[in-house]
Amino acid sequence: MEYPECFSCGASTAGGLKILGQYLCSDCEKKLVECQTGKIEYQHWIDSCRRFWEKTAIKLNGSEE
Repeated sequence: MEYPECFSCGASTAGGLKILGQYLCSDCEKKLVECQTGKIEYQHWIDSCRRFWEKTAIKLNGSEE
């Protein structure tokens, strides 16, 4: 069975979340929940979330293109 590719790390594993057609693996879900501002990995999550929004074509203010 094929699994979708995680929008953060690129892994294709079972489990995780599907959000607006994009997949977040369970490892990344855990890391995202535990991430704290000011830590080095925080910028990674900002960038990952930015890529997520670009892939879904939904703007942060709620309007669609």
